[in-house]
Amino acid sequence: MNKESSWACPEERQMFFFNALSEAPIFFAAKYFLEKYKTNSLLLFSAFFYLIRFIVAAAATSPVYFLFFGMLQSLSFGVFLVTVRYYVKLVAPAALKTTAQSIAMMSAFGAAGIIGSLLGGYLIDNYGMTVMFNVTIIFGSAAVLILVFVVFKDRRVLKSRT
Repeated sequence: MNKESSWACPEERQMFFFNALSEAPIFFAAKYFLEKYKTNSLLLFSAFFYLIRFIVAAAATSPVYFLFFGMLQSLSFGVFLVTVRYYVKLVAPAALKTTAQSIAMMSAFGAAGIIGSLLGGYLIDNYGMTVMFNVTIIFGSAAVLILVFVVFKDRRVLKSRT
C-alpha cells in the first residue's frame, strides 16, 4: 500500500499506538483498582479524564496534542470499561449477568456513540467546531459534578453508619 492511500497520517497511527499501549496496564491492574476503590469513585475518575480529553481536543493546535489525547485513553475509556463491567456484575442477577453486560455495553458504546455522533455532527454542521467542543465540555463538566456529588454523598452516608 502506498503512503498516499494510507488510512491514517503518522500522528494518528502514533495516537492509536499510545491508546493501546496505555490501556494495557489498566486492564492488568483492574482487579487491584476494583478491590481498593468504590465503583462511583472510579467512574468519577474516568469522567474527569474524559473531560480532560475533551479539553485537550478543543485546545489542539498541532497533532502533538493528540498524542496526549491518546495517552489519556487508558484513564478515561480503560477505567470506564472495567468499572462498568464490574458494576453490572455486582448488581445483575446471576441468571442475567451476560444479558445485563450486553445491554450496558450496547448503551454505553452503541446507542450513546450513535446519538453523540449525530448530535456532534449536527452542532458542527450548523454552529461549528468551537460550539460542539463547548457543548461537549459543558456536558462533561456536568457529569463530573454529578459524580462528585454522588461520591461525597456516599462517603457521608458511610461515615454516618459508623
